[in-house]
Amino acid sequence: MNNNKLDKSEVMQHLKKYNDSEIFYQQYALLQNDKEALNHFIQQYDQTTLRQKRIYIKEILQKSYKEFEDESAMWDNQDDIYIEKYCRFMPRISAIHDYFEIVYVVESNIDIDIGEKSITLKSGDVCFISPGILHSPHIMEKTIALQMIVRKSTFRQEFFRCLTGNSVISDFFLNALYLQNEGSVLLFHMSSDEEIKNIFFQMYLENHNRYVRYQNILNNLFEILLCHLLRCDSSNIEIKQTCQKADSRITQILQYIENNCKRITIADLSKEFHLSGPYLSKYITNKTGKAFSHILQEIRLEKARNMLCSSNLRVEDIADSVGYRNVEHFIRLFKHKYCKTPNQFRKSK
Repeated sequence: MNNNKLDKSEVMQHLKKYNDSEIFYQQYALLQNDKEALNHFIQQYDQTTLRQKRIYIKEILQKSYKEFEDESAMWDNQDDIYIEKYCRFMPRISAIHDYFEIVYVVESNIDIDIGEKSITLKSGDVCFISPGILHSPHIMEKTIALQMIVRKSTFRQEFFRCLTGNSVISDFFLNALYLQNEGSVLLFHMSSDEEIKNIFFQMYLENHNRYVRYQNILNNLFEILLCHLLRCDSSNIEIKQTCQKADSRITQILQYIENNCKRITIADLSKEFHLSGPYLSKYITNKTGKAFSHILQEIRLEKARNMLCSSNLRVEDIADSVGYRNVEHFIRLFKHKYCKTPNQFRKSK
């Protein structure tokens, strides 16, 4: 529990003030040309403690850019969303991960290398970095920016809740969530949009203060953020790097599975979309790289996970509500995916 609570009026001042991580990074940067002094400086700190504080330097990274690949590298609890300040003076470290990263620039700018390209985010820009992209941020000394990380499962749930038609945005999200591609970044030029700024600040405040039900509020604010961005004027939207355009049919199919996951079968789906079962099964696999049964199981288990975190329903009722009549089978599947039984998962959240 954080004892240094913030008020809404204090957020900007708090972001401008150097925190302990930034002070560490500043000292680390100043010693780059003196190896002996640098080694002495690093040896003063315990590597485990640095990792717990989310302080990363090349001397303690064991897997290079894959250090952050799995969700467990950034989450030590069952939260869905985490938001923090992007530390100034942080060294340029490449990263690749299986969750969404969202960058919001409050002041100044950030350069981000995406593969062999580089993009510059300016004040007011919101950048979505989809899973699987190798990227390297460079935060300037005067930069004030926020970094949000969102589980893929959470993003999937909120995406389908907000999606109301086909657009360049829905194509991007669909590719990032389901389809096989090299990945892309989605950039919104929001300039001085106070509504977007207020949402990010409120999310930062909730994550910092961590009052009761703060994660529920974060999830709701994230949905509001997505809705605001989805109605953004297309002239303010850019997609960087290759992103294959998703045809409207696969978008509709995946959304239908999401909305009807409790009892849906491939026969139901083929009837709804007037396609033969064998053709539809092959079509889904070709488009997503996953079989219909795999996608359905993934959606059901993620819905169950969210219900365990947000309700007091019995495990038997949750299993039935997502389509599993055999609760033992549901528990086995859930444990295989999350390495905990549903009850163990609920107690650990």
